[in-house]
Amino acid sequence: LERDKTFGMFVCQQTNDIKSALTAHALSADDHVLRRKVKLLLQPGDTLLDTEQWIRLVTFGDTAQNKIRFATNYDCGTATNCTLKELHYYMARQQDEETLHRMKQSWERNLPDINDYLEHILPLLRNASKKNNYNSVEEYWDALGEYEGAILKARELWENIKPLYLKLHKYVAFRLKGSDAIGKPLPVHLLRSLTGDDWSNLIESLLPKHPGIYQKVHANLQLKNLGGVQAFKQAAKLIKELNLGDADPDIWTESVFNSTCPPTLVDWCKPNKVRAITCKDVSIANFIEAHEAVMKIVYKQTINLHSNNTYILREASRYSAVYEAIPGFVSLLSVNPHALSKAGLFPVELFNYNANHHRLVLQLIMALRDLPKLNFYLAADEWRIKVLMGAIPYAKIPSSWSDFRKNFSNIETADSDFLGDPYMMFNKPFIGKFMGLILKYQIYQSFAEELISDDSDLIQHVAENNERLIDAMMQGYGTVWTEMVSDLLAKREYGLEYTGLTDYYKFLDEYLDNQLEPSTDSSSTSDDYVEPVEPEPEPEENEISPSAENKNVDKVETHEDIVENVIDTGDESNSKFGIETSTVGVLEIKNPVAPGDQKEVNTKEASYNTYWWIGIAVALAVVVILIAIIARKRHSHRKQLERQRRNNSHA
Repeated sequence: LERDKTFGMFVCQQTNDIKSALTAHALSADDHVLRRKVKLLLQPGDTLLDTEQWIRLVTFGDTAQNKIRFATNYDCGTATNCTLKELHYYMARQQDEETLHRMKQSWERNLPDINDYLEHILPLLRNASKKNNYNSVEEYWDALGEYEGAILKARELWENIKPLYLKLHKYVAFRLKGSDAIGKPLPVHLLRSLTGDDWSNLIESLLPKHPGIYQKVHANLQLKNLGGVQAFKQAAKLIKELNLGDADPDIWTESVFNSTCPPTLVDWCKPNKVRAITCKDVSIANFIEAHEAVMKIVYKQTINLHSNNTYILREASRYSAVYEAIPGFVSLLSVNPHALSKAGLFPVELFNYNANHHRLVLQLIMALRDLPKLNFYLAADEWRIKVLMGAIPYAKIPSSWSDFRKNFSNIETADSDFLGDPYMMFNKPFIGKFMGLILKYQIYQSFAEELISDDSDLIQHVAENNERLIDAMMQGYGTVWTEMVSDLLAKREYGLEYTGLTDYYKFLDEYLDNQLEPSTDSSSTSDDYVEPVEPEPEPEENEISPSAENKNVDKVETHEDIVENVIDTGDESNSKFGIETSTVGVLEIKNPVAPGDQKEVNTKEASYNTYWWIGIAVALAVVVILIAIIARKRHSHRKQLERQRRNNSHA
């Protein structure tokens, strides 16, 4: 708090010094970087507020955050009270709706006073707008977001994304409360969320018929304990594979990995001095968040190495969509099939058995995280602008947030739960985050379209073609982010478009349609999931597979009377021997030694013995036949000699 107070007063004094020292020659300089620095210093944002107002703003925000983070009177559905970290943990796993409601209410009791906010904090935005020479809060926020008509553009983008959001909302309502709840507002606590900006905790209640990829990834995350510092290290490993940079090793020792999620980054206003505060809980949502957080740290490190290493170009009071989009793009890559395979979470070979179905599950995971965020970002900015413009009657303002959310988001929420978000506490606009979330899908699409096929390794492709990402990071705030979009998208697009997001969710969109309005066409609703078949092991040498043995049994013709199985040699003198030998052979064929018939004889030995006895039987049969043939020849030879003797005697 004391640092925030001092920083605001320092920036305000610095701005006054520049104004007094500024000359016409300085403004007309050809140096683009100098002109950029001057503009950022002359219009630093909320820090231009009068000292008393600035102190009021940061005191409100810092005090509120401190109380929320360190309170120990939360209701976790157990016999004793708990901390915020425990509240997050139990809320993500709680099934009972009434208990969830009590848990959220205990959190609301630790929020700052809404009347204090509405009367003394939110109106400071009007003063800040005037101090920065803007006529309205909307115009002021457009300037901070460095996008002319930013709010109007956000509304336009949202109108094209809204149908997908509403389908997801209906699907959630259907799976949680049945068909009667479709289209009706959902209580925010039922979403297992405190502010309704992230529905990731619902994933296990919403999975499609074959959730194999989620189950396996979730299990492997638990086995590898990829939460907290381990999740951050895995994220750093992927970022290094993408050739986007190495995370500062001090992060692992100086950050806090046993606090609360989602991650919070603390910037000490010094080069390479960014630390993280996060939790150690293991989940897919936290795994994705870790990738975005580490990429933001690496992004700041890259800026610190360039941009003349000037603080104003590293940490300008601007809300860049590029700064949000590149880390967000890495969060999308974290659930790419090749990234999951490299992390040992899900083999890409198994993914390819049912690639489209697995993509559907991954898209559902991301949609539960990103679509509610988009809605919340725009709702928060729109509502504050309406309040400040007088579009809401004064008497209704205290309850207007819940009314606005019900109409805009189809969510039932408390009047003051928005005060749990730091951006709301400190009067910051969400417009940069909104546009950054849109842009990250465009970046993803720009790389994906360069692949030969959907099965190609996107991770390797990005690693080999990441120049446009690094160039954007190197420029920091030295260039307006809108001027970098074209190069960032490989000149495929020149501005923000919603199609990157809607194209990404094409399988999810189709799935939601089929779930909400099942088609009468059986071909369109049939389950095309293919169970992966593991190949049977090949028989070892001298081993007969059971199927082969069965085939041999079917081909051998035997008789009920064992005597009828005697091999006819044509020699009665050898009939007894013939019966014995042939009986052995036939018995072995008719009743071979099968695996499992004798516990002490294994399959390999039984199969080998079968071959051995068959060979003996055949050999003996051949010997008997040869003896019979020789005996007959000798017998016929004697008759021929006797016939010759008779003829000679007659002669």
